[in-house]
Amino acid sequence: MAALALGALPSFRHSLASTSRAVSRTLFASSLIPAWTAPAWTTPSLQSLLELIPPFLLAVPKSKISHSRKSMRSANKGLKDKQNIVNCPACGSPKLAHHLCQNCYNFLSRMWKTKRKGGDIPDMS
Repeated sequence: MAALALGALPSFRHSLASTSRAVSRTLFASSLIPAWTAPAWTTPSLQSLLELIPPFLLAVPKSKISHSRKSMRSANKGLKDKQNIVNCPACGSPKLAHHLCQNCYNFLSRMWKTKRKGGDIPDMS
């Protein structure tokens, strides 16, 4: 019941809050409280705000990288020579190891297409 009465009277609630603030100011005046127990209210400094930002957001180059420096950095990223080139045992043309020879595959695929058109091999697709 008391909560309903206090809620219904906003002016009483406002006056009660203002008197409680006034009493707390007089009771807890800064002269009565020792300096080491008084809360020190400080605003956050710029250094503490910079600590909240991750460092990778601030990673920006200081100057433009020249073309010669770019080419020096990418010099080791060139194409590497293939070491796995062998000769096809059937036709003798060069091919990559563990891959089909392109000449032999073309020959076989043409032969399969002609047989499929002739009706010798049934179409499985």
